[in-house]
Amino acid sequence: MPSPYRLLTCGLLLVLACGDDGNATTAKPDTDSTSTSTPPVTTTTTGEPTSTGATETPTSTEAATSTTEGSTTGEPAQCAIYTNELECAQNDCKWAQILSYTHGTQGCLGGIRDFCVAKQTSGGLTSVWRDDDGDIEVLQFTHSPTDLGPEWSVCDCDGPLACLCTAQTLDCPERMDEFCGTIVSENSCSNAAAGGNFVCGWFTVSREGPLDGMCDDPPWQSRCLPGTDLSKKTCDPIELPYVDQGYCQGWTDPVFWRDNDGIIEVTTSCGPKPTGWNPCVADDPTQPDECKCGCKI
Repeated sequence: MPSPYRLLTCGLLLVLACGDDGNATTAKPDTDSTSTSTPPVTTTTTGEPTSTGATETPTSTEAATSTTEGSTTGEPAQCAIYTNELECAQNDCKWAQILSYTHGTQGCLGGIRDFCVAKQTSGGLTSVWRDDDGDIEVLQFTHSPTDLGPEWSVCDCDGPLACLCTAQTLDCPERMDEFCGTIVSENSCSNAAAGGNFVCGWFTVSREGPLDGMCDDPPWQSRCLPGTDLSKKTCDPIELPYVDQGYCQGWTDPVFWRDNDGIIEVTTSCGPKPTGWNPCVADDPTQPDECKCGCKI
């Protein structure tokens, strides 16, 4: 009968032989399941965050309280809610200077507005606006802010006229007459820019009343209108076939007309051309006889 010691020895050899046959593997801990079930570990001291996971979390207990939603969902910190520099910095944001714009009788006026923005930003030039109890505020960001409240809207052609003052290009030809027409001084008109380009010119305009071929001889007005060739200040009589009609004896300024809600208006300009107006020419039988009223302006 074999001794117990010998049986134990044989058993041990059998186990070793089974483990070395190249087919069995030694089990290891499931490190992947352990790491995914453990939330990111962050410090609670000031400075850059330290994390074992990809989720960004605040670096201080105060920031963790203020930005709980952002830290748990992976969304950027809601920096726009902070209205002073200290609170902004404490919540891992940066205090920046943003351009603000208004539009009125003096045209576009720009200013500097302090604003709390995220440290990491993306996107290009973006302008936004809001109506704060009748006070229109338009801001221009060098990035695309994603943490603004629902009271803010991205500028488009339906926004306030101040949206057109920003460097963002908005193709809104239907708003340009209103944009320029609000301005009441020649200097402000000449310097009015939309999307970074000058768009207005100073013209003399006479309202001749309904289409009847008569010059009503109302007092002419200086008006700011959208125009082209704004830098041109001289006229070449050779380019003015209207003069050949004999309406204007020696008149050299070109004459334009338009129907403005049933009222015929005429204007003259030496250089710039009013946008949306029709030139008075010698060979256009469809133009109103009010074109000759331009001679008196």
